[in-house]
Amino acid sequence: MIIKFYCDNHCGDFTKDELELDYQNQSFRYCAFCGEKLRIENLTDIVQQDIEIKVRKNISNWFKEIGVDNTIDLVKRNKNQPCAKLYLDELQRRGFNIILE
Repeated sequence: MIIKFYCDNHCGDFTKDELELDYQNQSFRYCAFCGEKLRIENLTDIVQQDIEIKVRKNISNWFKEIGVDNTIDLVKRNKNQPCAKLYLDELQRRGFNIILE
């Protein structure tokens, strides 16, 4: 995913992808031109994509470790948790029609 950095003055805006950030092994905190603190323009998209990847991995792992029925029961038991909707959506994407009681 492309990460868009900017400062309030927009004097040194730039983009990096995850591989570049891992390879360079440095943090980008301040603008090289004006010294302002850098911000990330697409932070919500990055966080949302990260959460969706984590949900997919968890569902896949749970299918392997505890089986489909127990995975569905686990999601149903935790229906009041903040990310429960994402897990239900992932199960529906995989073809399971889950009805919560």
